[in-house]
Amino acid sequence: LIKEVTRLLRIWPQTIVPPVITTTLYYIIFGKVIGSRVGEMGGVPYMQFIVPGLVMMSVINNSYTNVVSSFFSSKFQRNVEEMLVSPMHNSAILLGYMSGGVVRAMLVGGIVLSVSMFFVDTISVHSIPITIAVAFLTASLFSIGGFINAMLARKFDDITIVPTFVLTP
Repeated sequence: LIKEVTRLLRIWPQTIVPPVITTTLYYIIFGKVIGSRVGEMGGVPYMQFIVPGLVMMSVINNSYTNVVSSFFSSKFQRNVEEMLVSPMHNSAILLGYMSGGVVRAMLVGGIVLSVSMFFVDTISVHSIPITIAVAFLTASLFSIGGFINAMLARKFDDITIVPTFVLTP
């Protein structure tokens, strides 16, 4: 976990800034341009309607991407063998990578939620604990998915298939 968080903070221009810029572009394109034509969705302004989806999209993409890229890089550079021969339990390896993905996802999700405040007046949340729990569990699930994909991948092209054809659409 410490290694993953250190890596995340060390390369923050590559891990934190791009998802925030992408989400800002979604707000501008889908929210302002398309939203002005759509109007309201069930009595909720369109910009306010898309906020939860964009936050969860950033949580899903970042939790998955963090783990798949980090573990596959370790596998590619042959660092995984060092971890496997150490007296560390396999579940500790999985939990470390998964926790790193969850930390990145929650951090970026929080930043994206903060950015959304520039585009909407209010955000109504019915239950903050349930919302945080759902985001945490979603990040955990997609972190494990990223770990499985990185574990099974043989080349860099194998790790881009899921984000390109499953997560983004």
